[in-house]
Amino acid sequence: MSNPSDNPDNTPISPVDETVTYLSAQGGPEAPQADRLVAHRGYASRYPENSLLAIERALAAGAKFVEVDLQLTADLEPVLYHDRDMARLSGTDNKIQLLTYDELDRYSLHNPVAFSDRFEDEPISHLQHLVNLMLHYPEVTFFVEFKRVAIETFGVEVCVERALPLLELVRSQVVLISYSRSLVDRVLEDNWRAGWVSDQFPASGWWQGFIRPPHYLLLDYTCLRKVDLATEKRSWPGIRVVLYEVADAELARTLFARGADLIETFSISPMRKALGQNPLSFE
Repeated sequence: MSNPSDNPDNTPISPVDETVTYLSAQGGPEAPQADRLVAHRGYASRYPENSLLAIERALAAGAKFVEVDLQLTADLEPVLYHDRDMARLSGTDNKIQLLTYDELDRYSLHNPVAFSDRFEDEPISHLQHLVNLMLHYPEVTFFVEFKRVAIETFGVEVCVERALPLLELVRSQVVLISYSRSLVDRVLEDNWRAGWVSDQFPASGWWQGFIRPPHYLLLDYTCLRKVDLATEKRSWPGIRVVLYEVADAELARTLFARGADLIETFSISPMRKALGQNPLSFE
């Protein structure tokens, strides 16, 4: 598997104007609810998650926000992959961080449990492939999550050094997110937009633990319970809230009403349709 960074056929087409934004690149409440949905790992309910195919289909369905996951191979190439091991998504007993990028050529991203052999030829994508695609959609914001397994294996600095130079060309479209406070602080230092992912609703003043407030807080919606999100947010310095994983339109409407700015969904096309906008369906 050749490195796409060295392949002239995959050379990015042009830089993105740093002034390009969509909804102030924030997903404010003034936007239609359908446009405040985030395609979680692309159109993952119908196509292998984090595959270019799933991302392309999400974009074709009108997604204005997309979330993807990032890991590093053994030779430190950044690739799109979610799980700590490759059993569920690739049907093999291995791990991304134990294989070189060339060795990944023997595996696919086909999610056999969900899709059998329908997508058995779908490749694991390099970050550069995503960047090349992003350049065609300058109005779309991409949340790029540095997975904890990559940070645990290689460290924050290596993860940042391997990914950020590739993302620089599309910086205005990118929000870098992680469970790792150290990673979030590191990218905030370099003036990237950033988001912190948490399994628990944070304590009062939580953002003060960072070098400056992250732009986003990403939460599993179930952690809200009886939290008055709208009231909590009033004390936060302009931080937007992204909730996941939601596949029911009525639940999404309820969460928007409670104060969610964006909502992640694996089912971007039917959810956009249910919330009022779906220019192209792949059902």
